[in-house]
Amino acid sequence: MKNQEQAHESSSGKRPPLGLFLFPVLVFALAFLVDKAFFIGRIEDYFLTTASFLNFDHKEAMLDELEDHLKKPDHLKALVLFGNSRTMSFSREYIEERYPGWTLFNFSVPGGTTDYFYYFMKEFRRRDIRPEAIYFAVTPQGMNATPAVALDEVMVFGLPPSFLATEFRYYSLDELTNYIAKKAFLVYRYRPKMKTIEWRMSYNEQTKERPVDAFRKMLEQTGQSLTKHRGSVPYDLDVKPAQDEAAIQANAVSIWKDAFTPFRLHEGQVHFTEESLKIAKELGAKTGLVWPRVSAPLRHLKETEKVAIDPVTHEPITVRAAWEPVMKRLTEETGASWMDFNYDPAFDPHCDFFFDASHMASGCFRPFMDGVMAEAMK
Repeated sequence: MKNQEQAHESSSGKRPPLGLFLFPVLVFALAFLVDKAFFIGRIEDYFLTTASFLNFDHKEAMLDELEDHLKKPDHLKALVLFGNSRTMSFSREYIEERYPGWTLFNFSVPGGTTDYFYYFMKEFRRRDIRPEAIYFAVTPQGMNATPAVALDEVMVFGLPPSFLATEFRYYSLDELTNYIAKKAFLVYRYRPKMKTIEWRMSYNEQTKERPVDAFRKMLEQTGQSLTKHRGSVPYDLDVKPAQDEAAIQANAVSIWKDAFTPFRLHEGQVHFTEESLKIAKELGAKTGLVWPRVSAPLRHLKETEKVAIDPVTHEPITVRAAWEPVMKRLTEETGASWMDFNYDPAFDPHCDFFFDASHMASGCFRPFMDGVMAEAMK
């Protein structure tokens, strides 16, 4: 009996077979390798549905270009602009022609948020890059912690793991786990669809080319444009399309539901905004926040619909009431400028043409650029 008890104790104390530990590791490694097989050569061209990654790749290269530019003793003064798709249509040529002695480096990216701006400002400080002016285009849409449809493009494509490792406390657990998963597994990041692959592999009788070749040509042209225009994607500055008020109204309602309902200020993005302004001031640059203009229906919703909660009184308030005072406070505390192109008549470009509810038509960009340059040259 005693021997049986000893045998039982001995067997129960045995370590699990090594295979039990290795199996999940091997499964993960196999899945990781299979995932990367989808990106050998240019296979991804058959299922990618966006060229946004080119913007993020180019901005890293443009950082070197800016540094080299500023080292030249007779360099043009540099206006550095950080923003999102609402500021990507700035024109380097227009600024150089209208404002002799100045040039533009546009670090705007699709969906640009202030964590991305802060990442680059830390690089500016580390490399002692000192442009004459640095402005940050900000929107309440990019600072909502509770959107119905979350956007992670900037975080996944624009921020390296080293940045997240030091700033993780300013993100939610869901944001961090999503980042890790999409960084580790590219198929999860891009979500290939068979319909897209089949279409890209087909042959277009009218154009006499495969859709995949057209997509590759578009990638090449976009890359060349970003390089030529230093980060901008300018359109015809004379385009003022006829306004379909019903379509713009419907788009405003759609954006409102997806991006603003409900609205809670993302404290991490507020922190990144403040730190970006501080670094810009440390580097000796003229700096400030720019609130790009959106359509009247969307402006009206931000000013009237109470979808936020006041943190002090706990009463319902509007998006404008929740967001604008915080942005103004940051600029006042850092000695930066505040440019509101939506409600402040001092910065009203008197141009109400839009491609959709949240993007000005390119025909409005001259007065928009003039407003920013006026601040930079004060």
